[in-house]
Amino acid sequence: MSGLSSIVTNPYLILLLICHLLSDYYFQSQKMADRKDQDQKVLGLHILYVALPLFIVSLFHLDLWWICLIILLTHAGIDYGKPWLQKKLELKTSWTFALDQVLHIGIITCLVLLGAKNGSTYLPMDSLNLILYVLLVGKPTNIVFKILFAKYQPTSKKKMDTITGAGSMIGFLERLVIGACLVYGQFASIGLVFTAKSIARYNKISENPAFAEYYLIGSLFSILSALLAAWLCL
Repeated sequence: MSGLSSIVTNPYLILLLICHLLSDYYFQSQKMADRKDQDQKVLGLHILYVALPLFIVSLFHLDLWWICLIILLTHAGIDYGKPWLQKKLELKTSWTFALDQVLHIGIITCLVLLGAKNGSTYLPMDSLNLILYVLLVGKPTNIVFKILFAKYQPTSKKKMDTITGAGSMIGFLERLVIGACLVYGQFASIGLVFTAKSIARYNKISENPAFAEYYLIGSLFSILSALLAAWLCL
């Protein structure tokens, strides 16, 4: 089955989506994301991070300068008005997050498809799709999981015998391996990834049913997100 990447062949769209992922996830820490709704200085710093990759893109592709400018201005407007809208409509965090991302990505897509010709970039399309996949299955997927499935996370008064951030890194690496298996047609090898995870967490899974359920939800979400990202990008 051919993926969406075989239909979407405009490299400008992929390039600007990469800029969005970099600025909204990788350049922005969780602390900044939490504080920008209350602190205008933090919001201003975030907008500078949004402007940085867009400025670089507009330098190499001068025909995109006005699209990059509109993306920057609309991004600032959405982030500025998001706290007011969330309070006014009494939206949950998950709905606010989804609406925010739909607006950002929708504006980028409409601007490129309606206002930019199918030009060429310095990187080939396959490389852009691969970069988009790697960025997509990293921090964005981890954040989406935490927002959507926070209520299933088991609470324990015992100190967790783990390294901070290790779970997110394991999830990221496992989705990279899944992507590689899909590209090379090694579908059976995907099962080895989850076998290794289960062995590492066997004692905790067997002793804590709540953790076992949360672990299973995380594993299923991880493989589904990797498959979806691969359909979109690879």
